[in-house]
Amino acid sequence: MSRANLLGAQGARELIAFLEGGGDGTIELRPAPGAGARLIKLRRPDTQDPRKAGAAVRDTRSPRSAAQHEPQRLLDRHVFELAPDPRRPVRTAPPAIPADAVVLTNAPRFRTGRDDGVSAHVRVLVDATDPRLRAARRSEAVDELLDLHERVFLKAKECAAYLDGGSFVVSVVGGVTEAGVPLPFTGLFTGLVKSLALEFPGVDVLATVHEDVPLDEVLATVSAELGARRLIPVTYHAGGMRLTPRAVPTLAPPSEVPALGEDALVVAAGGARGIGAPILEALAARHRPRLVVLGSSELPDDAGEELDRSAFIRIQVRQGVSVSEANARYDRLGEARQTRRTLAGLERLCGPGRVRYLRCDLRDGDEVERALATVDGPIDLLLNIAGTNRASDVTAKSVQDFRAVRDLKVRAYLNLKEATRGREPRLWCNFGSFIGLTGQRGETDYGAANDFLNTAAVNAAGEFTIGWTLWRDIGLGASPLMRDFLEGSGEFTPTPTEEGVEHFMAELAAAPDAPVTVFFGAKERAAIRAAVPEFLEFSAGAKRPLPFIDRTLRHDAAELVAERTFSLERDGYLDLHRVRGYPTLPGTFVPELAAQAAVSLVPGRVPAVFEDLRLESFLRVYRADRPEVKRLTARLVRADERESVVAVRVLGDVVAPNGVIVARDRLHFSVTVRLRDAAVPGPSWTHWDEHGSRPLRDPYHMPGSDVLLREVFVSTTDTRTHPLGRRGRLALDAPALRRWFPDLLVPSVTLDGLVRVAVLERAGGRWTPVAIPRSIRRVDLYGGHTDLTLAALTEPVELYVTPVDLDLEDPEPDNRAIAVASNGEVLLQAKDIVGAVVGYVDQETGEYVDRERFDREERR
Repeated sequence: MSRANLLGAQGARELIAFLEGGGDGTIELRPAPGAGARLIKLRRPDTQDPRKAGAAVRDTRSPRSAAQHEPQRLLDRHVFELAPDPRRPVRTAPPAIPADAVVLTNAPRFRTGRDDGVSAHVRVLVDATDPRLRAARRSEAVDELLDLHERVFLKAKECAAYLDGGSFVVSVVGGVTEAGVPLPFTGLFTGLVKSLALEFPGVDVLATVHEDVPLDEVLATVSAELGARRLIPVTYHAGGMRLTPRAVPTLAPPSEVPALGEDALVVAAGGARGIGAPILEALAARHRPRLVVLGSSELPDDAGEELDRSAFIRIQVRQGVSVSEANARYDRLGEARQTRRTLAGLERLCGPGRVRYLRCDLRDGDEVERALATVDGPIDLLLNIAGTNRASDVTAKSVQDFRAVRDLKVRAYLNLKEATRGREPRLWCNFGSFIGLTGQRGETDYGAANDFLNTAAVNAAGEFTIGWTLWRDIGLGASPLMRDFLEGSGEFTPTPTEEGVEHFMAELAAAPDAPVTVFFGAKERAAIRAAVPEFLEFSAGAKRPLPFIDRTLRHDAAELVAERTFSLERDGYLDLHRVRGYPTLPGTFVPELAAQAAVSLVPGRVPAVFEDLRLESFLRVYRADRPEVKRLTARLVRADERESVVAVRVLGDVVAPNGVIVARDRLHFSVTVRLRDAAVPGPSWTHWDEHGSRPLRDPYHMPGSDVLLREVFVSTTDTRTHPLGRRGRLALDAPALRRWFPDLLVPSVTLDGLVRVAVLERAGGRWTPVAIPRSIRRVDLYGGHTDLTLAALTEPVELYVTPVDLDLEDPEPDNRAIAVASNGEVLLQAKDIVGAVVGYVDQETGEYVDRERFDREERR
């Protein structure tokens, strides 16, 4: 089946071919792209079957039915937004600005260190706090920002050979509002960074975007981000939250209201060639607007004879023109002829005198203003289509090429804004690129320009930017070289012209539903998934798995009730943590259960503090054939801009080993959780020296102990006493963590090991107590760490417990247990631990005796 839109010459040729007997027997004609729900089918008489003769049949299917029979589209619509993405550290945070770094800035207050020469570390501090930068308008402040933008490119070019293993960080201060809205010129720098990150895979490339905050706060964030996992190399920090850009799959909402009324005025900046031409034809066919096209081509007086390239070049060379210049002239002539053909086709559709072509350089503000001054009437739609591409990596790209590509998007946009001041178009559509979202190797200029169009549109009423991938039959993607590249790379979906036009018409009808949309298909998804496996799930809003929430029984704004079934088949790790021979959930896992219940009740915030943790009864699984069902209740105590406070209880029927129910709905645990918008940075701690340390074996790892921990729970090493208290070193088993606990919110195994350090003492010269925790007044989490991120740290984590004369059974405790990174940053803290001693282990022989026997023998 052949298919045509009846737009321009190509549509006419397909119809003529059909009428003359070509094709495969059926053609579907559309009155215009975007009208896919109304199809007309023409069927040629089949001379082999007289029953089919004479049938010119109107399709009477319902619009929904007709749409279901259309070919599947290759591209999906995605809406750009910023979404909360709590920081997950993966290594010790390095200094924000290394001593040998080169630092570029546009603000005297941010000058620190040298800005000349080369280094493996480059820092860029962008001051975007000037009020003139809050709107996408021409100003001296914008010129200074563009100058810094070029200097960043040149510094990347200059330092490229030195950066491997180093870092390149751009921080935009005043680039986002407290509400999390990126300001217009932010995209210049985030788009550049996204492409640099792909060109420099061995370099830690990052952009951080901040509110107008002090430099110390910016640098603290940069340091933390350099030690954290990132989905893409851009993070925003606003309103106390860490935000990451994402592209959410979203259908365009249907609209019954025509996007353009009768006699509408459409101004197109570019579009007479490339992907703009079929879109202008679609608008002309559907709306017959008055159309003004701005372009750079000087149209020939007449078409003349169209020579092929070689013949044209021979004639030019005979006239003394160089071969390269002759090639350029041939290209310009071909572009001019294409422009003339497009304009002629548009006039046939819109009507005589309704299409104007105004020649101007869009990068020249005066020319743009003079051109638009000749256009009368309010503008219903402005299409900012113009663009060019000169892809090459940073080391090969000239600053002239960088500026030419960037400015045809950025300067043109600003010039159009200035020329329409006081007569702002009702709708404004920018043609952007998928590259604005992801970056692309060799596209530092194009990526920056297109991300600017994204952030500019977010800040303008009635404006939207469409991020296209490459089109198959027209524009850059249509060249034989590019087609071969696309087929070989497998990273881009070649968009059929018809589908691209349909997407545009749907966006226009829905405008301004979303300020930034991005279209991409299966190939782009595969490339994104290969590079950043979690990004598509993050964009789709996939929730992080909560392994301790099985079933929600009740959920409203104030309360959550959920169930979790524990079994040895499912929770095999319980058998690695035995208390008096029975598989038992560690008491230090209660914050994890509480955190999962709390974030289910209050999504979007992260656990930061646990208070008044009480362990009332063991959560055990006595038999492999008898699962234990427990109920988690979370009640919102209060919430404000700073935090949400949630009270959590874990209850269940207490069942004896023989299966008899001892108590129904008995309280196992209770705790209060404080949730914040982002992880809290840790305070500093001064590491102890080793003077006076005495090694002690961890009593929980000795075979005879009544509380026996194995495998994943063997999480400490170098346990010892110290004149200031007790200490050890974290020794997490990363493969075991990935097997048993890949999705925990709290570093629960670390907390378990840390609390156990509190028992390290010698009673009677050789006995070390074995205790079970009964309560903890407060647990603080810092930095957003999990057990897996702590296991990934390359430097050791030290564990400290004070004071030296700690009494675990003191009903009024005053103690402190702290996990500390090598740089002195506190990662986890537990205060005022109360335990119950159940027995003792002989440090020399490993013998275990229970509490009763120990007390009896010690008294003797």
